[in-house]
Amino acid sequence: MGVFFYEVIGVGSEHSLTVIDIAVPSGFGVARLGEMVVFIPGGLPGDTVLTRIVRVEKRLAYGEIRLIEEASPFRRESQCPHVGECSGCELHRLAYEKQIEIKANHLRQVLKRIGGPEMAQAPVSPMVPSVETVHYRGKIELTFGEAEDGIVVGMVERLTPLRPFLGRVIPVDDCLLFSPVAAKIVRVVSDFAATSGLKAHDPKTGKGTLRRLVIREGKGTHEVMVNIIAEADLSRHAEALAKALAEAVAELRSLYGGSAPSPRLLWGRPYIEETLEDLRLRIYPLSFFQPNPKTAEALYRRMKTAAEIRADEHLLGLYCGAGAIELFLARHVKEAKGIDSSAESIACARENAALNGIRNVRFARDRVETAMGRKEGEKADLIVVDPPRSGLSREALNAVLRAGVKKVVYVSCNPSTLARDLKSLRTLYEPKEIIPFDFFPHTSHFEVLAVLEKRTKPFPVGRNRS
Repeated sequence: MGVFFYEVIGVGSEHSLTVIDIAVPSGFGVARLGEMVVFIPGGLPGDTVLTRIVRVEKRLAYGEIRLIEEASPFRRESQCPHVGECSGCELHRLAYEKQIEIKANHLRQVLKRIGGPEMAQAPVSPMVPSVETVHYRGKIELTFGEAEDGIVVGMVERLTPLRPFLGRVIPVDDCLLFSPVAAKIVRVVSDFAATSGLKAHDPKTGKGTLRRLVIREGKGTHEVMVNIIAEADLSRHAEALAKALAEAVAELRSLYGGSAPSPRLLWGRPYIEETLEDLRLRIYPLSFFQPNPKTAEALYRRMKTAAEIRADEHLLGLYCGAGAIELFLARHVKEAKGIDSSAESIACARENAALNGIRNVRFARDRVETAMGRKEGEKADLIVVDPPRSGLSREALNAVLRAGVKKVVYVSCNPSTLARDLKSLRTLYEPKEIIPFDFFPHTSHFEVLAVLEKRTKPFPVGRNRS
C-alpha cells in the first residue's frame, strides 16, 4: 500500500483537492487524497485547489496551490499587502466567524485527545470574539534585515514546507494587527537605519548591530514606546532619532535602545500607561502584558463572574507577571497575593498597586514551586495560574493539589498543555466552565479560561484513566 501511494502521490504530481479543515497551530489547509493527509499552506476550508505535491512522508504529504479551482465561501480578500509572506496572520483571508469556529473545534479535539474521555465531556462555552479584529495588538516586534537595496525592517519570512527557509526579512511598512502608528515609526526607523551606517544583525555570522524594533502602545491611552534592540550602545544616535520620532508620532513617550536584557532609556519617561477599566497600569520594556488589552479586560470580567469571586476570599496568583489579574481582582476580594520569578515584573506590579492605591494586594518575587513549597496556598480560597506556554511543571501541579483550595482558575495560551494539566488536576478538581477567548484574530492562536471547582466526591480511580 505504501508503494502504491508513493507512486500516486509522488513529488511533482498534481491533484484536485478539497480543503476540509485548518491545522492548528500551523494554519495549513488540510485535505485528503485516499488515505493520505495533505497539508496545503494557503488553502482554506471549502477551497477546491489544484495542488502540486512537493514533499511526501509516511502518512502525510505537503502540497502547493497551483490554481484555486473553486474558492471557499469563507475566503475573503485581505487588505494586508504582506499576507502569506510574513510570519504574522496566517488566517487573514478566512472569514472571521470561520476562524472562531475552527479554533473552538480545535480546543474540543485537544481536550478529548490529551485530556481523555472526561475532558471530552467538559463544559466548553462558545468562543468569545476579540473586541477588535484589526489594530488590536498592544505590542509588535519587527526584525532588521539586509536586502539588495539596503537595510529593511519587517517580519521574518513564513516557515513553510514548500521551500527552504532562508531567514529573509520581508519589509513591512504597516501592520493591520497593530496600530496605524507603526507605519510612521517604521518609516523613521528605516531612514535612521539607512543613514546611520549600522548593519542588520546576522544570526548566522553574529555580525551586524541592529536586531529588532519593538513597538508598544497603550490601547486605552495611545501612548507609544519604541525600543530598538541592538548589539551596541545607540546613545550617540539618540537625539536625532528621538527628534525625528517625536515629530512623526505625537504620542511617543519613551525611546529605548541597546541590548535586550537591559535596554537603555534614550529619551522620554521610562514607561507608557495602559488602562483596564478604571485601573492605570505602567508598562516598561520588559513588562509582560497581554498583547490584546481590550479582550484581556473582557477575560478578567468573565473570570470574576465565572469563578463567583467573593469579597471574603483570599486570592493567590501564580505566574502573576506584572500583576494585571491580581490588581483587577483585588478590588473584589479580601486579600490578593501574586508570585512571579521575574524581578522586573514584580517591581512593575508593586508600582502599579501603589499607583492605583490598592492596599490589599502583595507581590513577591519567587519561583512558584519554591513559594508553594512554603505552603503559600494555605490561606487561599482561590488560586489563579497564568503559566507560560509550557504549562505547569509537575512540581507546581502537585503543589496546587496539596493546597486543596476551593477553586482554581487557569489562564492558558496553549490548549495542549492546558488539557494535559487539567487531566492531572482532575483527581481533586473538575471543570465548571472552559471559555476560549480569541486574543489573536487572523492567527491560529487563542487563550483559554478554565474555572475548576473542588470535587464534592473523590475522583473514581480506575475509571477514565486514559
